[in-house]
Amino acid sequence: MGRDVRITSVATPRGRRDAARGNSAWSRPRADADGRTETNKMMTSGPTSSGDGRASVLALSASTSSIVMPSSSRRGFLVGTTLTASGVAYAGRPKRAEAFIDLPSRLHNRYFLVRHGESVLDVRGEILSNPSFKYDTTFGLTAKGRMQMQEAARRIVSSEFDGAPSWLYTSNFQRSFQSALVVREEVGLLFSQMRTEFSGLLDPRKMGSLDFGSMSAWDGVWANDLEDPLSTPPPVPSSLQPSASVESCFDLYRRALEAFTRLEATYFGEDLILVSHQDTLSVFAAALYGTDLGRHHIDYPFELGEVRCIDLTNPPKDSTISPIDLRGDYAPGDSAVNYI
Repeated sequence: MGRDVRITSVATPRGRRDAARGNSAWSRPRADADGRTETNKMMTSGPTSSGDGRASVLALSASTSSIVMPSSSRRGFLVGTTLTASGVAYAGRPKRAEAFIDLPSRLHNRYFLVRHGESVLDVRGEILSNPSFKYDTTFGLTAKGRMQMQEAARRIVSSEFDGAPSWLYTSNFQRSFQSALVVREEVGLLFSQMRTEFSGLLDPRKMGSLDFGSMSAWDGVWANDLEDPLSTPPPVPSSLQPSASVESCFDLYRRALEAFTRLEATYFGEDLILVSHQDTLSVFAAALYGTDLGRHHIDYPFELGEVRCIDLTNPPKDSTISPIDLRGDYAPGDSAVNYI
């Protein structure tokens, strides 16, 4: 009863692995008569934190014969306590996580941004962005739209771009999906090399109450973009969440961050085709080049069936690539300027 008992956690696979290795560093701290563990003693009896809120330095006794580290629990990691070889414990702040690449950045792949061909909606002059209708084949391509996509595919592989696409991603709205099917066949990709993007990253910009209205309403939306990139089209009043029925330029920019972070982390040295919609592609281009988001429709307009090649695989002006690294002297996420 009077002895300190060291109990090693073996309840989890990690605990069993540590026990098998004889790893006492992740053993549970010993408790004394008053019920406090050695870790708790360090946290309560050591010097207090400084006035600026920085973590305090906790000194261990020089006579300590063994070092007991905090358990590998979530709380232990949040506290951030570590012990150095010299017997000094530091409670530090965790390093800031980087979820997305920085845009603009040097990229590892070339991207062919392709707007869908003419659809029934374009003939009618109607706006449609509501995801409820994305699988409705009523709003698919016209014969002219299919011809536009055949021409787009020929341009991708022509001497102008010398494209060798290996993957094709598309929005699952029918006007985009049917366009992607034509492009896939024309450039010679397998069905297994075509990906339908289901998370909404390539969907059209959400237009709220403007859906099924005249396309002339785009002019007012773009005028608002110029004044304030955070502006949105008018939401749907009857929606349970009206703000979710519309998107601003910055909403599309967040989509670009996620889309190109995923693609750059997945592929290297590839030509990728993205088939999508007008404002989605123009804001993507503005994000990649680092230009004013509010001017997306002026700087990078996309006509029906238009192709733009975004090639940021070379270093920016007045910068170099390390010859010992085929991926360049920095990876995606490092800021790059002066591309244009």
